[in-house]
Amino acid sequence: MPDAGTFSPNVAMARNRWRAAEDRLYPTLIADPGSYQRSINQVQAVVAELRKRCTGVEDIIAAEAAPEELIAAALPGGSAIPTDLLLGVACGMADREISSDAERRRREAAIEAARAEGRAWVVVSGPETAEELTDGRRPELHLPTGTIVEIAVDPWSGEDPFQLQVTAGETGTLLVTGSFTDRDEWLAEIARQRAAVEAGTVGTVGT
Repeated sequence: MPDAGTFSPNVAMARNRWRAAEDRLYPTLIADPGSYQRSINQVQAVVAELRKRCTGVEDIIAAEAAPEELIAAALPGGSAIPTDLLLGVACGMADREISSDAERRRREAAIEAARAEGRAWVVVSGPETAEELTDGRRPELHLPTGTIVEIAVDPWSGEDPFQLQVTAGETGTLLVTGSFTDRDEWLAEIARQRAAVEAGTVGTVGT
């Protein structure tokens, strides 16, 4: 489960601040190709320093609160990039990298736990059951075959808010795809496709 702190207002404000720094810095780098690689190298140096110090977003926020010490450690020769932009872009990059790595490790642990327990299916992310999904995506992996049954709900999409696709894990081939307006039909199709995966007879979406 994600750390509750990940969803705190403080974290949301920090991530908005980091995105704003990216929006401000990158156009200036594109406008000055001569300094582009040098600037990227400096950002990467700060990201590397953040990786040494931080294991999560709260650590990054704490490091951001002492910018002079952080940048001095990462760039002893200093930087021409304004501190707020340099630090904001680096923090955003480090946050995405650390979050991605934590999510990868969480998924690997969930898969290993399912294998150890002898379960055929493991929910890669999202709620435990399809019925609980009200927004976002929920991929579920069939361990014996590597097939992925991914469902999604987009309440703002209009006519077809309920989505389903089945993908062959090894090749990434899309085996089944469908959109639904009716939630009950969608849930019934999910159950049908899961059964088809287990039987090795994955077919087309019924209507």
